[in-house]
Amino acid sequence: METNIKEESGLKFQFPENDTVIKFDDTKFYRDYFNKLPESKGVDFISVAKDKIAFIEVKNCTGDEGNCRWRIAPDNQKRNTVHTSVNVEGRDSLDIEVAQKTAMTIAALVGAKSFGDTKECLAEFKECIHFLSKNTFSDFSKKKYVILFLEGDFGSTTRSKKMIMKALQDSMKKKLQWINCRVSVVDSDTYDSEIFQIVS
Repeated sequence: METNIKEESGLKFQFPENDTVIKFDDTKFYRDYFNKLPESKGVDFISVAKDKIAFIEVKNCTGDEGNCRWRIAPDNQKRNTVHTSVNVEGRDSLDIEVAQKTAMTIAALVGAKSFGDTKECLAEFKECIHFLSKNTFSDFSKKKYVILFLEGDFGSTTRSKKMIMKALQDSMKKKLQWINCRVSVVDSDTYDSEIFQIVS
């Protein structure tokens, strides 16, 4: 049996066998075309099956939580006040980053489709574009997910990690109101195993 395993940030994700999973920034279209757009970016994975599509961003902050704390406060609230050893210039909190990456990924898929069969890279996104293009895309039976997988020990005496994840999720939902999708922030304890599983 073929295993549908992809790696990102030192973690292995196993997707259902029948899902088509694309590591977006490894695609020829991203490298040769979309990357020419200044500040272009996209989610880590696009996973698609006949009844669902998921845009997944992975942030494994384990061991580097101190430098990532400013990123877990929605709307850049802590970008300039939390001490960090990384340069935060031009960077955003995770809620903004994931919403922007989702928008740009969808824009890239539309861009790839615009070339029809004239670019060989269109085949990379065939199932994704087919899913987005069908009239049934708006049906409730077709599930649309935007998922931030956030690994790291971010709990504190004042706020639990669950509270932090909920605040990020709520902020992402506001920023993604333009697309009818289910938004979630999960970790290795809370992810939906129907979409992917973490394997060692």
